[in-house]
Amino acid sequence: MTSVRDFRLEFLGTGTSAGVPCIGCDCPVCRSDDPRDRRLRCGAALRFIDSTGDPRTILIDIPPDHRQQALRHGLDRCDSILVTHAHVDHIFGLDEVRRYNTLMRQPIGIHAEPQVLEALHRIYPHIYAKHRNVNVSYVADLFDVELRPGHPILLHGLRIEPFRLLHGRLPILGFRIEAADPDGLPLPEQPAPLPAAWCTDVSAVPPESWPALRGLSTLVLDLLRERSHPTHLDLDGAVELAGRVGAKRTRFVHMSHELGHAELASRLPDSMAPAWDGLVIS
Repeated sequence: MTSVRDFRLEFLGTGTSAGVPCIGCDCPVCRSDDPRDRRLRCGAALRFIDSTGDPRTILIDIPPDHRQQALRHGLDRCDSILVTHAHVDHIFGLDEVRRYNTLMRQPIGIHAEPQVLEALHRIYPHIYAKHRNVNVSYVADLFDVELRPGHPILLHGLRIEPFRLLHGRLPILGFRIEAADPDGLPLPEQPAPLPAAWCTDVSAVPPESWPALRGLSTLVLDLLRERSHPTHLDLDGAVELAGRVGAKRTRFVHMSHELGHAELASRLPDSMAPAWDGLVIS
């Protein structure tokens, strides 16, 4: 018996920090009629039924476009939020989660490294120090959960292992996601599309993190553009890294307007493809 069922990995946004189309740009991708070329800022939802039969939703990052993403995907709950790092395009939707508090009548755990939690407290004093607000305010109700690379956590039947990635010189987190037994150990038989790993905004994988990328069914990986970039994987680097990981399927995210979906897809190996906003893997 599995600890989770009906697992779905939903791509809420697959774009880079500027989104696609970009403001003021008339390039072919920004003018494209292909809906897969319209990319909101990067984030995902893990949606599943836990062992007690209750629906669960865990968010990965909370980008500025989260309200639009939530409405499009029909999100009506948020049990936890996993944060990769504290850049604007990954955390500036945090105000929106107050609606989940209202719907669920309970606080939401923010799972992140200490330095990221510190940044959230600094950026959102109206949430974390609401007693100082001049007026009584409608704000999110959150609590902190510190993450450390290599120390898995158990959330509603999912074993989530944070592991170190490098975003240029900035250390950030990736996440390995598996169904777990009651002791928090990975089940020998995983429901599709698990085990999965989420690796956005990555330019390099340090040696100690490679074990977290073994035996994957699904790899989600950063691919910014064709030209090299100091803090993101380019096309050649992403394909090479994905080939080394050898997941059954790889889906690329965090793509700029320099990459059109159809043209990029035609150039990739069979096991690899660009993701798109609204893609669901189950």
